[in-house]
Amino acid sequence: MAEDPIVSRRASLLEAEVDGELVGLHVDRGTCYGFNGTATRIWALIEQPKRVSELQTVLLDEYDVDPETCRAQLMELLGELEQDGLVSVEAAPDA
Repeated sequence: MAEDPIVSRRASLLEAEVDGELVGLHVDRGTCYGFNGTATRIWALIEQPKRVSELQTVLLDEYDVDPETCRAQLMELLGELEQDGLVSVEAAPDA
């Protein structure tokens, strides 16, 4: 995976917020997702495509977490979302 890839949503979910967490339904697949508070925040942040570094900066400002843990957990979540077809994680075009 590229060092600072761009993350964008690939799927449209029917979404509802319940107690600060997102519940989403992927209609085409009939799959339901429950996002915790942090995953809900990340989903909101990628409404428009973002670099992983941008996401990490926001999360470090908003949560009490060290940079290495933040990056590792962010990449783990993005990998899961990518595997489920909800996001794409692609190398940024050369500047």
